[in-house]
Amino acid sequence: MENPALRTYLHDHGFPLQKRRFKLFTFSRLMGAAARYDRDSASLILTPPLHVTICSPIPFILQELGTSFLRQGQVRIGNARLTVQEMATAIPKVTGRSLRVRMLSPLVVYSTFDSTDASGRRYTHYYSPFEPRFVELVGTNLAKKHLLVYGRPAVTDDFSIRPWSVVDQDLKVTRYKETIIKGWMGQYELTGDPDLLQMALDAGLGSKNSQGYGCCVPAGT
Repeated sequence: MENPALRTYLHDHGFPLQKRRFKLFTFSRLMGAAARYDRDSASLILTPPLHVTICSPIPFILQELGTSFLRQGQVRIGNARLTVQEMATAIPKVTGRSLRVRMLSPLVVYSTFDSTDASGRRYTHYYSPFEPRFVELVGTNLAKKHLLVYGRPAVTDDFSIRPWSVVDQDLKVTRYKETIIKGWMGQYELTGDPDLLQMALDAGLGSKNSQGYGCCVPAGT
């Protein structure tokens, strides 16, 4: 990102709301023409060309990222430097009260609880799409993003999200900075206010979006 002030603000602060801070961007997994897991090196080996999808409801964030990619011509991922060959934009618009999405990175929904034993430690419960509270937490999270972006409360009374094509293999357990995170791929059907559904496409579903979780696109794209 070319603008150091914006980069620092997003990394250190984000957009505050109540006790939470939202970065208001998300991105997909790195995707290649083919992929295989090498057990010996514990590495995922991708066959180029590779591509990644980045989403945000804040146009300036996407403009800064695009400018940075074009000027530098390269992106560093881990120890690898990748050459930027092509960039494209897409602006999917929600026009109705239902939307079917396909996850490009795992959808993470969780709650943190105080332990009931003497240790005093907190523990995290990651919800599956088949648990009742999953719907409530996804809707609440989208409403907070909606308030930050539009400056007005969202209509959430009739919001719902249900698994459309989700199987056991869609559960993905990943590690981010020594933290185990559980999320779900698959396809989901969302219903509710179009502005709220638009926020799912623009800012991502669920939590930990800026760490590369919850990125989705309309199913069939």
